Amino acid sequence: MSYFAKVKQLKFSIEAPYKLFMLRHLFIFFILALPLTVSCQIIDTDYKNQIKVSALRLINIINPGIEISYERFHKLYLSSEVSVGYATNVIGKPHNHLKGYSIGFEEKYFVKMHPNSRKYFSLDFNCNNINYEETTSGRDTINNVTIIDPFTVVRKSLSLSFRYGLQFYRKQFVLDLNIGAGMKYRNVKHHDRIFEYKRSPEPFDFIRNANLETNGFVFFLPVNIRLGYRF
Repeated sequence: MSYFAKVKQLKFSIEAPYKLFMLRHLFIFFILALPLTVSCQIIDTDYKNQIKVSALRLINIINPGIEISYERFHKLYLSSEVSVGYATNVIGKPHNHLKGYSIGFEEKYFVKMHPNSRKYFSLDFNCNNINYEETTSGRDTINNVTIIDPFTVVRKSLSLSFRYGLQFYRKQFVLDLNIGAGMKYRNVKHHDRIFEYKRSPEPFDFIRNANLETNGFVFFLPVNIRLGYRF
């Protein structure tokens, strides 16, 4: 082997591992720096807090009320949201003497972000406890009269759902939309009821069917729309 061939072979044996070493470290640096670089270019990090009101809760005929939430961003891709609801008839009067509350906690992970919008996946836990008055009727066969039977419905639930959502921004105003799927444990009991309370023959009589006594798990598809302000 000639002198120049030996030098060339030695040079290759020294440079090859060095090039691989540099490429490996440059690749690691690129992977670690890319999310931070991109996010700093397109995301306004001045707004880490959001206060929102659930628009759908206001018009919900099954579980009406006022729900306020607070969301806090811990990182560019992670936030936590706590919600508190007060059961009350906002539109119309679907329930008599309605009382109760709801508490929710949602953890969000943002996967795609733009200056005016963000997409996220979240895990939502919710606890709901309400009670109200309802009536049924029965027939007094002895006196041949119809008797009105008032009673109390106590409805409790615990739910866990996985959701996909979008947040849109207009200056400091926020529109938060999400939809998902999950499991809910429902416990509905009647107190001081005498006559039977039957299921409605109408399939879309949601209020009456929601009042039926039950105790078990159901699959549900949650949807929510929140309007708010960020600061």
